Amino acid sequence: MKILLVCEHFHPLGGGVSKTLVEYGARLHQFGHEISVATSYTSQRTSDEYLGMKIYSFKVSGNAVSGMTGEVGDYQQFLKSGNFDCLFVVAAQQWTLDAMLPILDSIPYKKYHMPCGYSSFYLPAFRDYYRDMGLLLSKFQALIYNSSNYRDINYARELGLKNIHIIPAAASELEFEQRPAPTTKKQLQIKQDEFVFLTVGAPAYHKGQKEAVQAYLKAKLPFPSVLVANGDYELAAETWVQVLKKMTSLRKIRSVAKELAQRFLGISPANIYQIAKRNRDPNKRVLFTNLDRPALISLFFEANLFLFPSHVEYSPLVIFESMAANLPFLSVPAGNVDEIVEWSHGGFLCTDVRKKNGRTYVNVASFTSMLEEIAKNPAKLKTAGDNGRRAWQQRFTWQITSRQLEAVMKANQ
Repeated sequence: MKILLVCEHFHPLGGGVSKTLVEYGARLHQFGHEISVATSYTSQRTSDEYLGMKIYSFKVSGNAVSGMTGEVGDYQQFLKSGNFDCLFVVAAQQWTLDAMLPILDSIPYKKYHMPCGYSSFYLPAFRDYYRDMGLLLSKFQALIYNSSNYRDINYARELGLKNIHIIPAAASELEFEQRPAPTTKKQLQIKQDEFVFLTVGAPAYHKGQKEAVQAYLKAKLPFPSVLVANGDYELAAETWVQVLKKMTSLRKIRSVAKELAQRFLGISPANIYQIAKRNRDPNKRVLFTNLDRPALISLFFEANLFLFPSHVEYSPLVIFESMAANLPFLSVPAGNVDEIVEWSHGGFLCTDVRKKNGRTYVNVASFTSMLEEIAKNPAKLKTAGDNGRRAWQQRFTWQITSRQLEAVMKANQ
C-alpha cells in the first residue's frame, strides 16, 4: 500500500506523536509498504527522507480554534491530489487534522485517525470544536485508540460510532530488546550503592517533575540515593540576569520572554531546580540532565524506580519504555496509566489525586509514602519489573502494534 502518515511534528523534532509515527512508519516500510509523511516544516530537517520515508513539509501553524496560518491551501491540495491508498493522521487540536477536516469528502482514498486523548476537551475554547467533531469522525474508515477507557474513545462511543479499534502504545524492540552497556551511571558519577530514581519528560513541570522532586526530598530512605530528572533543564541553573543576556535576536527574545514568564508563574524547570537546591540530606542528590537517546536508554536499564506523577498524558511512551527496561514505575492515573498497570502489573499507582480540566495533580504526601514503601521493598521492585518486561515482550513492542495497524488498514481497503 501507499500510505501517507500525517502529523504536526516529525523527525528530527521530538515528542510522543513524532516518535509514534517514526516507529509505525519505519516498520510499515519494513513490511513492504511505500510510506510518505506530511508534516510541519522545520529548519532542523536537513533531508526529505528518513528511514525510507518520503517527507513533505508545509509551513503551517496553529489549529482550528486559535487560527491557522501559512500554506494551508497547498496542504489541502496535496491531500486531495495525492496518489495514496490511505492516510493515517495522528492527534486532534493541531493543523494537520484541522485543515483536513473541511475537505474530508474531497480526499479520494481511505482515511484513518488516532485522536490522542483530546487534551483540551474540557476547555471552554474548544466547546464548539468538539460539538462539531462527531459528524467528521464518522467520515474516517477507522478510528484508532491507545486506550479502551479514556475521554476520546468514550466520546466516540457516546456518538454511536462503530469504526473503533484499540491498538496500545509501545516501546521499541530495536532499542530495548538487548540490554546496553551500563555506562550512564558512571557518566553521571552515580555510585554503585546509590539507589537511582528516574523521572523523564518535557515540559518538566507538566510531566510532574516538581512533584517528583518534592516527594523524593520528603522521603525517608535508609540508603543513599539519587534522583535523575531528565528534561528541558538547559536554562534551569541560570539567573534571571543571565537569561536576559541571551536576548540577542528576535527568536531568542521570544524564548527568553517565555522562560521568564514561566519562572514568574512557577512552572519553569528553573523553579524545580530551586526546589532541589533546598536539599540538605547528605544521602540524597538531584541531578538535572538532558541525556541523548543512547544514554537515556542505558539509564532506564540502570535505574531502580521510575517516577511519573505527570499532569497530562494520553498513553505515555515512557511508561512502556520503563516496562521494556525491566524498570518498575510509580505513577498517577494520568492518561491511561491505570489501564497500563492493569495490563502489565509492571508498576504502582498513586490514586490520591485531584482532577481539573482533564489534568491530574497528585497529593505529594501520598506519593511520598508510596515511594518510601516501594523503594524499601526489593521483592516488590523485582516482581513489578519482571512483570513489565514480560508484558512488553508479549504485547507492547512497536513490531507487534505496527502489525495491528497494518491489519486495520488492510481490512478497510
